[in-house]
Amino acid sequence: MNCKSWFRAGALGAALLLAAAPAWALDRGQIDAAVDQRLAAAVADLQAWVRVPSITEAGDPHRTDKVALLRAVVVRAGELGLEARLLPGEQVAVVELGQGENALGILVHADVVPAGDPARWQHPPFSGALVDGAVWGRGSLDDKGPLVASLYALAALKDSKLPLTRPVRLIVGSSEENMDWRDLDAVHAAGLVPSEGWTADAGFPVIHAEKSYLEAVARFSGAADPVLRQLSGGVVPNSVPESAEARLQGDPARLTTVMQAAIGAYDATTPGPSFKLKQVDSGVQIVALGKAAHGARPELGVNAVVHLARLLHSARQSVGIDPKSAGGRALAFIAKGLGLETNGATLGLRHEVEGLGVSTVNLGLLTGTAQSIRAHLNIRAPRGLDLAMQRMRLAAALAPYGGELKIIEGKEALWVEPDAPLVRSLLGVYRQFTGDDSAPLAIGGTTYAKAFPGFVAFGMGFPGGENLAHAENERIKVDDLRRGMAIYLATLAQLAAGVTLQPPVEPPPPQPDGAMR
Repeated sequence: MNCKSWFRAGALGAALLLAAAPAWALDRGQIDAAVDQRLAAAVADLQAWVRVPSITEAGDPHRTDKVALLRAVVVRAGELGLEARLLPGEQVAVVELGQGENALGILVHADVVPAGDPARWQHPPFSGALVDGAVWGRGSLDDKGPLVASLYALAALKDSKLPLTRPVRLIVGSSEENMDWRDLDAVHAAGLVPSEGWTADAGFPVIHAEKSYLEAVARFSGAADPVLRQLSGGVVPNSVPESAEARLQGDPARLTTVMQAAIGAYDATTPGPSFKLKQVDSGVQIVALGKAAHGARPELGVNAVVHLARLLHSARQSVGIDPKSAGGRALAFIAKGLGLETNGATLGLRHEVEGLGVSTVNLGLLTGTAQSIRAHLNIRAPRGLDLAMQRMRLAAALAPYGGELKIIEGKEALWVEPDAPLVRSLLGVYRQFTGDDSAPLAIGGTTYAKAFPGFVAFGMGFPGGENLAHAENERIKVDDLRRGMAIYLATLAQLAAGVTLQPPVEPPPPQPDGAMR
């Protein structure tokens, strides 16, 4: 069958060619040209949208900055010739190309986790700085870069004039990071849930399985400790806390001597935390500094809260911490029940499945008062250890410490067969663009893929790249933005317009002088 290029150079540059051939093949070089034509605008939008601090925090599912960003997405989509609107409640933007049933969906999120300490960033976390070939800032990688790549890929498909076999729907949510996915209730209410699709919020090649997600609070209530007057740290449950702080009440000179000795004797893994000790009115302040990381990979971080709790628990008798107080029991649970483990073994939560990895437990946030301390736990387990069993085992582990368990949010593990048609299609496009024959992946992270039946995660992190989501100095390379946009354009053309990807044409071998031509 005769296959023709679907791009043509013209007044608009690399525009897609509509012809009457019964089948279409996609010319790789022309796809790259179409993407390069839009790259500068995409980078500019990404910089502007990173500058919007669309932060999601626990108990904060809806805020002005997030609505402002969703409105900006709708405006830009309209300027690109796409149908776009905010759904009722103004927590979700929907961008559409085409009409009809069996919609193909792309699901992304516009919210971000807090930036942490700005002093630990090479460039301000909401600057959107373009430095060293990358856009820097919180959300550049997770998930505004993929949002921009998806939007501009959809616009390129629209400009192609290719006849669609099904509509495409880009859904932009705004409360993914705190797992409060009530923003997507509006999508269900409007009857706009796609038949199948992907979330552009993880990594390539294709993620067909995810661990479960459980956010739980271990609460320790009771009498205030006579010495431990403050204990706190972290910003969100699904990040490893990079800092924590405690305040001890008593004679500053004596407490300083005791805690200096405890710090000197502290047994930590390498790399470990650093501690800062300072005398304050009626006591001392101790600050622990660790290393932030994504809550799904706690082994990559240094948990400042856990290390500070272990330090204080080791010095509890010397400084006079009451083991029966709220603070004393919280310290004991963190130091002994959690410790430096990241797999939840002591809690009875260690569960491992080949190809899916082992459970992870992250204490991401410590809040409360001297009479009520709350440890926010982020637990992820491969299929086979369901949420009900996790709750039961965690409650049993808390009982000896007098802790109360409260479940905030839970989502069961995701599993889509690795040979499902959607997975095969996505994997095929990715392999043709990259030459990477990696198999579909399973991850510990939780994405919006769990929100809709039949969804998987597809990009945009590339194998071998730095995983800076939820970490300081988050950034996305412009080249990765371009590569992701090209892969999404090719995938949309295949799944929504019946186009197949044509391998790059190899140049003919050089002919020796005098050879017949």
